[in-house]
Amino acid sequence: QGCSSSPPLCRSLQRAERGASGGLLIVPLVAMSEEYRSRSNHALLVKDDVGKSKPTVYTLPPEGHAYGLTQPPDQEGAREVTMHWAAHVPRRKPGAECQDFRKLNRLAATSGVRNASELAEWRTTNDVKLVPKGPAGSGPKVIPSDVIPSFAYGKKSRPSTPIASVMGNHYGLEQEELLNFQYKKLADSPSGKRVVKMTAASTRQIEHARSARQLVDNPLPPKEHFKMAKFKNVPGKMTADQLGRSPMRSASLPNL
Repeated sequence: QGCSSSPPLCRSLQRAERGASGGLLIVPLVAMSEEYRSRSNHALLVKDDVGKSKPTVYTLPPEGHAYGLTQPPDQEGAREVTMHWAAHVPRRKPGAECQDFRKLNRLAATSGVRNASELAEWRTTNDVKLVPKGPAGSGPKVIPSDVIPSFAYGKKSRPSTPIASVMGNHYGLEQEELLNFQYKKLADSPSGKRVVKMTAASTRQIEHARSARQLVDNPLPPKEHFKMAKFKNVPGKMTADQLGRSPMRSASLPNL
């Protein structure tokens, strides 16, 4: 069969097949359509659109499906952990029915036991019970919680804040009633005068003002200048004019 196209293009659009008679048949190739690509479910053939994600080629569960391993719900959540207190259960102390392994091993070593198998066989015929130890020293002391089970140790904390009274303005109402009572008592008094209570600072300030007023009205006598006792009765040898202290003469006036 002939091809009207150019030879290279014709070769790219043709495929050689061997016929039933043994000859070669030239079969033209058909271009793959976009619809076939989308239905092929082949990761390399499926094309994506501009601005969109590439369509999946796998069969996925519906939208409401949740992936991952399903864990069984925890029966003990945060509410059970924080609101319930698990009391401590102490381990049972060894009693008289328990074996004394230290003494057993010591006796086994004395009897010539050399390995674990011989020790297991030796223990089948020998049994040493544990002897409870007596109290060391004086007897047990009695603590308050032994007598009073509800006794609590430690420093007592402050009482809880009364949130209901704070949010309900109970304290404000009490103060308002107290002020109304005081005003009514002052209005019902016969004199109608209000007694002002003095504080310690105001009392001291009044006392200082009174003492300062007394000093102004009754001043203290002038204080004598300091002079040694042996010079108190010795008169001066210079007159006031010589010292320049005369009241009628200036100290800056020269002697003429």
